[in-house]
This record gives sequence, structure tokens and C-alpha cells, in this order.
Amino acid sequence: MAVAPRAPGDYAPLAGARAVEAVQDAAAPLLGMRVLHVSAAGAPGAVPEQLGGALPLAAGAGLDIAWRVLFGDPDLRRVAASLDHGLRGGESAIEDGDWERWQEACERIGRGLNETADLVVLHDPGTLGLASGLDMPFVWRCHVDASRAEPEALERVAALAARAAVVLVPHESFAPDGLGGAGRLRAEPPGIDPLDPRNIELEARLPGRVVRPLGVDLDRPFVLQVVQLDRWDDPHTAIEAFRSARAEEPDLQLVLAGLLDPAASEDWQAAKEVSDFAGSEGDVLLLTSYEGLGSLEVGALQRLARVMLELSLREGFDLAPCETLWKRTPVIGGADGGLRLTVRDGVDGFLVDDPEQLAGRIVELVRDPGLAAEMGRAGRERVRERFLVTAALERELRALAGTVKAA
Repeated sequence: MAVAPRAPGDYAPLAGARAVEAVQDAAAPLLGMRVLHVSAAGAPGAVPEQLGGALPLAAGAGLDIAWRVLFGDPDLRRVAASLDHGLRGGESAIEDGDWERWQEACERIGRGLNETADLVVLHDPGTLGLASGLDMPFVWRCHVDASRAEPEALERVAALAARAAVVLVPHESFAPDGLGGAGRLRAEPPGIDPLDPRNIELEARLPGRVVRPLGVDLDRPFVLQVVQLDRWDDPHTAIEAFRSARAEEPDLQLVLAGLLDPAASEDWQAAKEVSDFAGSEGDVLLLTSYEGLGSLEVGALQRLARVMLELSLREGFDLAPCETLWKRTPVIGGADGGLRLTVRDGVDGFLVDDPEQLAGRIVELVRDPGLAAEMGRAGRERVRERFLVTAALERELRALAGTVKAA
């Protein structure tokens, strides 16, 4: 993947001059080193989006940055996906023979990376197998919530991660015992890129012109859920809560926005299952790439929604709430998930325990647009302080610099 440098100064108007200076200061110990990031093709989650914002900024700060994507045949990718599911708490069900073939293939690819970099950053379980073939320092970044990982998957991952100089997780609560080891586990949350097309400021009327063709009635309030349409998102609870909320607010609409991978048949199957669950429920719009949904459209929906819902079975630290707060839209979601790390209950949105509470909070924000606006303003400042790409990159670079000092 090409990494075009982006000047840190481009972020000064949004993040502040001090944040830019902190990035450059954190990059200084790594100047002159070749840093290679490896992600997995088809990996779930927003890793490509995160790297697409952070790596150009790192290159603009003077680092020698490279980004490679690990591809493999369908069988190897299936093992990587199963390992990811197991780490999140699902059943991995990886046969020993398949595991051995995956390890052998990854080790061979890892050996091919030697001499191409001075430090490697591996992202998520799909690339961790490369560790067996690397003879240079590497860092493993685990982007998912592995706090309740399947024991078999955790054992396999922990064995591979044992050689990592540092294991990075979004929050310490996401890491089970044995994942990092003494002194090697660091909690470094990611951040959004405010200059990404999805997050940039738009002319006042442009969001409406973008959203209207999708079928959303902008004369009535709507709530939004951005979904990945996999086994870990929870649009069913959103639909149940919407039904209760609409009984009190008949004009309310629910928009489910999911960007689908055209090559992933399971994404389309999940979309159909959600559509079947919604049934003939009026004013529930499932918008996907098939209807013309893209990053610009998602960003416009986040700006115009009265509130965003963040509901997942085990998503971990999702950046969609940060993107939404940056657009001054409050967020409501589960109190026991990763959202608690982003949203302060009663300040940037609400944390709830069940669909009934969720419905009540939706109605509250629909009836009180002033409160929604106040929470949205607080949320934007929260993201500016902690969850922009500048702050996230600074944290990561300081962790990487620590590996250099240790070496």
C-alpha cells in the first residue's frame, strides 16, 4: 500500500499546535529507522481506515514508513478469520492440520520480510503468524476486545505474541491474562482522521443533498446505527428499541448504515437477515453499498442524525462513535462495551443497560434538541482532546520508541 506523507501542520487548525508538536517530538527517536506495518486482507473492523490516517501523518513527521497487506488463499484467510472470532469470544474451531499449514505459510512470508525493515508492527490476529519468521523486533497491535477470548484461540495467540517487544491494546480491560506479559502490554486507543472525507466539515446544505437520495426524510428526526453486518454488531436491539421509541414519537426513523464488502458473501447474507428481522416495520431503512452508500454518505448521516446508536456484542473500541461525536451528534449505547471508554454518561450521550432504557433515551434526545446539541458539543471537544489521529499516533510512536530503547 502506498503511503503518501501528510504534513503534521495540516492538522494544527483542528487538533492544535501543541498536538502537532507532540507528534513530531514522539517521532524523533524513530527517525532513520524503517518501520513496516502489516495488516491482513479482508480483516474485519476499521484497521485499514486507522492506518490510512495514521501512516501518512507518521511519514509526514519524517519516518520511513511502509505498509503491506497480507493476502492468502481462501483456506488461510478462513483460519485467520476463525482466530479473530475466537479471540473475540466466539468459537474458533480450527483443525490442527489447518493451523499448522497457516503457521507454515505465515512463517515463510515472515522470513521474506527480513532485511526490509528495522521494526515491524503487526495488526490483529491475521498477521500474527508472521512472528515466527521475523528476526527483527516487532510489535503486535490487537484492535479487538479479547477480554473473554476462547481459551484455545487465546493459547495460540499468546504463544505467537510471546516474542513481541510490545503488545498494544485499545484499553487494558480488553486484554486477558497472559496476553502481554510483565511490562510488555500497553493501552493505546486509536483515533479518527479529521481530514478524512468522512470527517471533514461540509457546506451547510451539502449533507442534506447527499442524504435525501438515499430515502431519508429530513423533515423528520432519525436515529442512526453504523453497522459492519457481521456476527458482532447488534442491529436487532436497535430495531427493538426503535419500535418502542416510535410508539411515543411516530415521526421517528431508524437508519442502519452498513458498508459491504462486495467479495464477502457473508456480509450480504447478514444484510438480508437484518432486513428480514425488520420485516414490514415502517421507517426502518437499511442502507448499504448497493443503495449507493459510501464514506461521504456515512459522514453526512452522522452529521444529520439526532443521535447515533452504538450497539455490539463484542466490538471493542469502535471509531464510529468518535466520528459521530466529532460531528456534534450524541451517542447512546451499551454500558458494558467499549463505548464506555469514549462516551461519558450524561455528558456526550448515554450509556444504557437494556432496550427499554435505550428507547427512553432516544425519546429524550428527540424531544430535547437543545440537550442533543449540548451533548454533541461536549463530544466534539472530548474527541479533540483524546481521540484524533494526532493524539493516537503520538501514543503509538512513544510505545514504538520504547522498543528501540529496550533493544
